[in-house]
Amino acid sequence: MRAISARDVLVLIGWAATIALLTMITEYAKTPRPGSYGTSFDALDLAIVLATSLVFGIFLVDPVKIIYGFLGVVPLSIVISVISSALYDLYVLGLGELFSETALGWEWELVTWLAFLRVFRIIFPAGVILGFIGAMIGGIASDFIWPHRG
Repeated sequence: MRAISARDVLVLIGWAATIALLTMITEYAKTPRPGSYGTSFDALDLAIVLATSLVFGIFLVDPVKIIYGFLGVVPLSIVISVISSALYDLYVLGLGELFSETALGWEWELVTWLAFLRVFRIIFPAGVILGFIGAMIGGIASDFIWPHRG
């Protein structure tokens, strides 16, 4: 495995930001399915995750970089989604005031935990599996797109 370059870091950050943005859109802009209490990725969202993972896998080229990069992208996208979701819930939706009556001083922790549970439900397992499959197919396809690289 070669050393990781600045381009690879930017690719991984872009990949994580794309998945986090899609997660936030799914969480706040979509309505839950009938009979469900929360939103989740639908077929279009999963196709977008697959396509973006394929594109970012093309840029990473090396299968080892793809695997290690994917193991870094998933937690990073979850952290970005949880932080932005918790801040939105605390300051825009005002859930901090609601929880401050039940657990004085710990309202931020409750809101963050609930945000983590929502993000986890949205991303796992289909988003992670399709993201990994797309990245590996993109790594294989990069040999056909750029045969001189490797």
